[in-house]
Amino acid sequence: MNTRADKLKNYTIIARLDDAIPLNTEEWVTVERLLNQISEFVPISMLNNVTEAIISYADDQARRGYLLGQEDMVKELKTKSQRIA
Repeated sequence: MNTRADKLKNYTIIARLDDAIPLNTEEWVTVERLLNQISEFVPISMLNNVTEAIISYADDQARRGYLLGQEDMVKELKTKSQRIA
């Protein structure tokens, strides 16, 4: 369900990731260079669509990674608390 609370939670996660993940990496510089080269041959609207698709995919993958990390942390904390109890 995509309730308003879910959308806000996803936005919050994406905003935190955007703040934490630098774009000045070797991988991003390569992507940016390739997009600039492509822009010489395709309409800007198509380039914008490709860029938005890449961004959407990357945001989704980052969000999934964040959530998986949170699940792993919860499992680890449960295991530790069971050892203590």
